[in-house]
Amino acid sequence: MQLLKPAWVNHEGKAIFSVDLHPDGSRFATGGQGQDSSGRVVVWNLKPVVHEKYEEDEKVPKLLCQLDQHLGCVNSVRWSCSGRFLASAGDDKVIIIWQQSSYGGGAVFGSNVVNVESWRSVATLRGHEGDILDVAWSPNDVWLASASIDNNVIIWNAAKWPEQVRVLRGHTGLVKGVTWDPVGRYLTSQADDKSLRIWRTTDWTTEETLIEPFTECGGTTTVLRPSWSPDGQYLVSAHAMNNGGPTAQIIDRDSWNTDKDFVGHRKPITCVRFNPNILKKADKSVQYCCVAIGSRDRSVSIWFTSLKRPLVVVHDIFDDSVLDLSWSSCGRYLMGVSKDGTLAFINFSHHEIGFPLSEDETNALHLKLYGKSAHTSVSAANPTIIENPELLRLREEECARAKAASATSELNQRPTPPTPQRAPINKQIETRTADGKRRITPMFIPPIEGVETPNKSYEASFSSSQQERSRIVVERVDEVVEPNVSTSSRPLPNAAFGHSPSKPAAQPPLPAEFNGVAPGLPARFGKSDSEKPSDQVNIIQVKRKQEEPHQPVVKRKRGRPPLYDRSSAPQVTPRTPTEPTPPPPAPAPVSRQPPPTVAQPVAATLVVLPEASMSKATRIQVPGERSGDAPPPLLVVENDYRTTSTSTTSSLGPPSLHRVSRTQVNTASWTTFLTSRITAAAASSTTAALTCQDKSLHVLDIITGEMLLPPLQLPSRASQLFLHGGSLAVLTTDATLTIWDLTKRKRVLAESIRHLVEGRSGGVKCVKVGLDVEEGNNDNKNGDGCSNSENNGTPVLLLSSGEAFVRCKDLGAWLLLGDTASVRRAVQPEYTLLPPCHAPGQVQEVSRPLASLLHQTAAYSGSSRVTRPVISEDARRSLTEVFINRMLTSARYLKSSQDYKFWLKRKIQFFIKEGLEKKLREIFDDLLGPRQGSSVENSETKCWMPKIMEFDKKSLLEEFLREILLAKNSLQLQRLYSEYKEQLDSTAVDMI
Repeated sequence: MQLLKPAWVNHEGKAIFSVDLHPDGSRFATGGQGQDSSGRVVVWNLKPVVHEKYEEDEKVPKLLCQLDQHLGCVNSVRWSCSGRFLASAGDDKVIIIWQQSSYGGGAVFGSNVVNVESWRSVATLRGHEGDILDVAWSPNDVWLASASIDNNVIIWNAAKWPEQVRVLRGHTGLVKGVTWDPVGRYLTSQADDKSLRIWRTTDWTTEETLIEPFTECGGTTTVLRPSWSPDGQYLVSAHAMNNGGPTAQIIDRDSWNTDKDFVGHRKPITCVRFNPNILKKADKSVQYCCVAIGSRDRSVSIWFTSLKRPLVVVHDIFDDSVLDLSWSSCGRYLMGVSKDGTLAFINFSHHEIGFPLSEDETNALHLKLYGKSAHTSVSAANPTIIENPELLRLREEECARAKAASATSELNQRPTPPTPQRAPINKQIETRTADGKRRITPMFIPPIEGVETPNKSYEASFSSSQQERSRIVVERVDEVVEPNVSTSSRPLPNAAFGHSPSKPAAQPPLPAEFNGVAPGLPARFGKSDSEKPSDQVNIIQVKRKQEEPHQPVVKRKRGRPPLYDRSSAPQVTPRTPTEPTPPPPAPAPVSRQPPPTVAQPVAATLVVLPEASMSKATRIQVPGERSGDAPPPLLVVENDYRTTSTSTTSSLGPPSLHRVSRTQVNTASWTTFLTSRITAAAASSTTAALTCQDKSLHVLDIITGEMLLPPLQLPSRASQLFLHGGSLAVLTTDATLTIWDLTKRKRVLAESIRHLVEGRSGGVKCVKVGLDVEEGNNDNKNGDGCSNSENNGTPVLLLSSGEAFVRCKDLGAWLLLGDTASVRRAVQPEYTLLPPCHAPGQVQEVSRPLASLLHQTAAYSGSSRVTRPVISEDARRSLTEVFINRMLTSARYLKSSQDYKFWLKRKIQFFIKEGLEKKLREIFDDLLGPRQGSSVENSETKCWMPKIMEFDKKSLLEEFLREILLAKNSLQLQRLYSEYKEQLDSTAVDMI
């Protein structure tokens, strides 16, 4: 803890009655007496108080602005919650609302003081009939309350000066202090009539009047400033008495009990001020509040609600009564002023006083306790008046468009003529088998268009009537057919039976090398045995006596079938539970373990990614220039170009050949053959690359077909193959990524990416490899990103789980630039819509590389439709902001100005929708730049750049301000729009 009393903060020896720290921590204001019995408000720079180096620097001004417009002593100064306005009130019975002007300051008339900043009066509030002793802003700056010696409290409408919302009458003595609870539900006032009143803000009536703790009090204090705790649980009053001793009374919000108090001061307590943050220690989860108490005994005490004794007591800090206290928004700084005309500053560390809860955590606590928070406490009862003419014009245009749209919709709502329906099929075909049994051929009955299909369970419960069944005509065919043999020359599709088959149709089993799993190991990403589709042909079972088979049944011996006969072993179709016939005897169990002869070591066959595969014939377009209207050349791959006879099973026959050729206009310019099946192929304007099942990699000249390199042997089979220009990338099934520079005949990268694909939520079934060769992403002139490979392209990995990674050569790591699945599931849907790949007015895709990357990831992973978990709206808002910030970071790394502008605009729209004015101001202040005559001539101001990426910041500000006009809650932010619009226009005029 540090205790300072800067001598340069003074009112030229006059008393200082009030002090308040600005919410952004850049300045503070004092109010008190001026020369010739007038009032004075002074705005000071906080940095010279906190940092000694700024205090000694003559270039850093200490006094920012001196305001002498009050005709009487200023008793109270208070910043609005947003920091935009400063309210001052005094003995002249008026309240002045100040706002900073964009113009520079100047010399104060009749004084040697030079103002660095310019503050102007935007409103003067008159209504009290006596001196005003205290003022207080409500949460979200909806109202301003003022207390006066005329025994009244006036509520002012902060959205429409100088309108009075209500005059609260009830006190019979001088009202010396007012304070709001943190959620804006109650207003508290304390007066010399030995009472403290709590007013409801819903109807401005008295909720509770407390008298007992104050019956022994006398009117010996200049002010009585109570305060609410930031969690809203407790209200602490000023001057109270307990057994003849001065105390600060603690009032419980739930029951208004007064059984606790702060004791220890020797004289009456004049002011109480809570730290605006809910605090907690770094190593503990206990939350508590901190309060500072000032007294006439010239001392200040600091208390925690979690401790029974004060944290610290500073005796004789002043030579006269303590009149006001103020905390900074960060919770570390405490200021106090006294009637002796001096100011004291106490600097705590977070380890001494605690760490504050975040704004979201505080709002969540308020919502949990009271059902509302300062974020949602704006009263909807009073309609907001449109003050800006642009907003008014925009609203009128919206109303006109809405009326035109409604008129158009009425014209379009005309009855459409009914569509003629096809008559249902009412005929069946009946045939007889050789043994005389009837057989009715099923026919497809299509659904009638426009008629709602009933529920299947409903159809199963009720059958059609006898009258409806009699309409179906049965056509007899006088020919004998064999049982279980269709009379049609072409088999009927599954749809002809009126429903989808219960099991998929038969498919030939794939070899082990095509299912992405090595022989002898279970499929890591495949289906389990219970989920694998059956290879048996779908059979429709009919409840009737089992027919005798035409073929003799060959009895099998018990035990394991021989190896040569396992593939043709008969399969038993399980019967449904409703089938009356008894099940056949269970066959002998068949072991699923692979034969010992094909077992391989686990380390040599461990498969992480599926193997690449190609069809029997594949055509790949060769990039390059076309000659006139001629079609582009093709790289044609034909697997099994010449195979052995199907009747020959000997291994001595001729081997299979696999042909590769380059053709154009059906004419082959060259042809070559490979002896191993080709699994992947790629072509560029100069090179062709192919991978085979024998783990070989072949590189050919695309023009002549000659081999540029001997076959390269890969550590395992290929999963992905990518070729662009002179760069070749191969990803193998054991998750090893290798990249070669073919022009220099050297390897650029060889590393395992198993750490990227393993452990992902939902599993990674496949990975797509790419090479980003955009020049804008590879230079590193301004240090915003990491430079990558020279001209070999930046490796890009698209995972089927929804992530996109880019390799950074300087960091030697993979950067996660796109996550279209896991984060987007919890983000508000309107902010996860991906931008178009091309910016407006742009033709090249390089203008938005991040958008292109996100689109490819979403298409590759199929994550356009995500299931969103059920979470609280506060958590969803926080995750939405995190998602947008991540996109901005990715855009900065890629040096993509168009992507950065898109996501910055999304961030502005999000803050506007949520009404986060404080965060909007942070962005707008950075875009606007330092104001003229700004006092903060430090390194932060000097390093301010007029451009961000390639955009002018003020042009962006002008564009983003229009988003406020287009928002649905534009009326709540119209003053923010007007403020920055005026400053933007004034800077434009100054530049001219």
